[in-house]
Amino acid sequence: MTPTISLDQARAIAIAAQGLDRRPSVVDQATLYETIKRMQIVQIDTINVVARAPYFVLWSRLGNYDPDWFDQLQFPAGQLFEYWAHAASFLPIELFPLLRPAMLRYIHEWHRSRRWLEEHKEVADFVLATIRERGPLRSAHFEAPDDHAGGGWWNWKPAKSALDILWGMGELMIIRREKFQRVYELTERVMPNWNDRDTPSFEDASEQLSERGLRSMGIATERHLPDYFRQRRPGIKELLQTWAAEGKAIEVKVEGWSAPAYIHHEQRHLLEQTPTPSLTTMLSPFDNLIWDRQRTMDFWQFDYKLECYTPAPKRRYGYFTLPILWKDRVIGRIDAKAERSAGIFRVHALHLEPNIIPSEALYDDLAVMLRDCANWHRTPTISITMSDPPQVAAEVQARVA
Repeated sequence: MTPTISLDQARAIAIAAQGLDRRPSVVDQATLYETIKRMQIVQIDTINVVARAPYFVLWSRLGNYDPDWFDQLQFPAGQLFEYWAHAASFLPIELFPLLRPAMLRYIHEWHRSRRWLEEHKEVADFVLATIRERGPLRSAHFEAPDDHAGGGWWNWKPAKSALDILWGMGELMIIRREKFQRVYELTERVMPNWNDRDTPSFEDASEQLSERGLRSMGIATERHLPDYFRQRRPGIKELLQTWAAEGKAIEVKVEGWSAPAYIHHEQRHLLEQTPTPSLTTMLSPFDNLIWDRQRTMDFWQFDYKLECYTPAPKRRYGYFTLPILWKDRVIGRIDAKAERSAGIFRVHALHLEPNIIPSEALYDDLAVMLRDCANWHRTPTISITMSDPPQVAAEVQARVA
């Protein structure tokens, strides 16, 4: 029989699979890499109001760690690489073979890129030859032609466009970032032992990515699963049913859901003995747990929108709000900014969801969460401007002081 589980249990399984149920007892570079491997993907975004997405996603799980550890996993360790997975992302290098089919198909599927490359072949050839001769380079190392007066592809200079397309094709890889600017190198020099004869079929790679996605998500429906690696939806339902029949996945019914959900067989222990989440943390808008807004609604009834692209007068909660995970619930959001030069972690606003009843325990946990984040940023002063309900600001401010 198909087991039935509560929505609370489904939430706890999803949180534990992502490593958000509790902080590890030891935090070092090895722990950091294991955390990334558990997640499989760390999405990239450049907004730096609190911290850039890759670093903040890892802080949510690890607490006070050294961001240099993450940079060192890229270079010199070479344990991470960048590619389009769930948007532009950092991934463990072991996933390179599974993304290689997408690289080889890139120029055939992205017609605009193909047309640009056909029209600017000499630019692409020049970029490849320059990197081959000089070694790893950033786009800033390439001078724009004197007669290039704007226009072009998204108003980028030609070499920048060539670098981006050649990266998409897999001719180039990004070996590191300098001040978060990409540094490109020839793929053949980054992966000297790779042979394209070893590339799996696109279909086989897609199935393996789906399986890894299910393991990282903990629990997913046919609608949830494709979003993790941004895969095509047709065939996912049948794939999950096949996995269930073969014992690779466990089908469960979640109370209140009409569609069946699935748990990877290697996560059976989360079904049989589900951990009780104890962590209170802030989440990046690009965190794997909540980046699928519909899945966030399905699990937590939390309607979340990133408002930095919304005109200021129309914003409801703030420019760059961070959802708050309180144990197994997403209970609100914080509009914060780390003012590093002034040493202030400033909370412009703290909003709890209407169904959340404030308590002493919640105030304590929010205070610990803010102090942990402020310590990580080396911003010892915490300032909370306002909250909804109003008393939350005073209660939490008194505790962080």
